[in-house]
Amino acid sequence: MRFTLLKHPRLKAFLLLITLSTSLVSFHTVHAEVIIMPIERVIPTQPITKLEVIGMVKSILNGRVLSVKKQSTYTNPDCHHIKFLEDQGEFHMIQIGCFIDNIVQNQ
Repeated sequence: MRFTLLKHPRLKAFLLLITLSTSLVSFHTVHAEVIIMPIERVIPTQPITKLEVIGMVKSILNGRVLSVKKQSTYTNPDCHHIKFLEDQGEFHMIQIGCFIDNIVQNQ
């Protein structure tokens, strides 16, 4: 005995209801808070290192640094993106030195 959806409209409606309900339940998005911080160079001629960035983040927030990526460009040579997990389990994306206004320039 074969079941086809054309012969059984109730089965078709039931399967559609289950599909929609599971997709709505699984449609849970997580938004990370983006924190933007300025940073100044310790030595004006030297770029900011990853260790300085990690030290600054650890002095402000309690938790684990998951990753640090240097996203430097010509206008933002000290831009770093950090993924950070707090002790309470909250996830943050931190951008340090990513605006030209935050860069200390020697004249």
